[in-house]
Amino acid sequence: MTHNKKSFVSAFNDIARHKHRYKVFEDFVTMSAISLHNAINKNETLEKEYMTIQAKYSKDEVKAFGRLLGMLVELLQDEPKDVLGQLYMELEIGNSKAGQFFTPDSVSVMMAKMLYGDKITLPDCGFITMSEPASGAGGMVLAFVKELTNQKLDPARTFWVQCIDIDRTVALMCYIQLSLWNVPAQIIVGNTLSMELREQFFTPVYYLFNWNYKLRKRNKELAENKEKNVSEETKIEVEKSDPPSQPMAEIVEVDEIVQLQLFENL
Repeated sequence: MTHNKKSFVSAFNDIARHKHRYKVFEDFVTMSAISLHNAINKNETLEKEYMTIQAKYSKDEVKAFGRLLGMLVELLQDEPKDVLGQLYMELEIGNSKAGQFFTPDSVSVMMAKMLYGDKITLPDCGFITMSEPASGAGGMVLAFVKELTNQKLDPARTFWVQCIDIDRTVALMCYIQLSLWNVPAQIIVGNTLSMELREQFFTPVYYLFNWNYKLRKRNKELAENKEKNVSEETKIEVEKSDPPSQPMAEIVEVDEIVQLQLFENL
């Protein structure tokens, strides 16, 4: 059976009619995200949360959640796009008072094309990195993934993204969609402006393709190259200038290029 957004909405509205629609959607997203996460990297705290949510529903309703996830997989399979964000808005459960709106796919695709133009060129390390400080459900990231796939580049091997969103449910929506499209990603629940970071989730392909090693290797090489360049520039400046009348101040590095260091203790 071929599913569309209309059939998804209809099936969703049949689940636990006595409960508020936002709460049912939140529970669906949370259970789906935990299922994907714990399938490859089991976390007991998340497993306990899953079981607590499941206990609030009947066996038939829990099965309906599983069918709903299957429908989402089908809706996403044609191309990378923000399906959950669209559904979130269509169900009218978003927080418009907090400015919570999801960017339309057409706008996201246009911005992805503007970012890299007609040809995506990989750097020497073999992969592109991206930071999304207000990711929402991952629409902007998925638009770039679409550009990658259109140019025959496998996002599982050539792309890494770090996403942050203050809303946990929305961040987990991003996690689900990037996981289903095999995008290596770190999804953080937190406030980008204040840097109050509460949780992090790595997509399954992060573990399957050993992205921890790839990122550390890349960051080490970047740090070594920066140190080398600073040393060479300092040497040139010293040779050009007259001998200083006082001892030169020690050069201190104030910003390390180590992407994951900030989150190692989360």
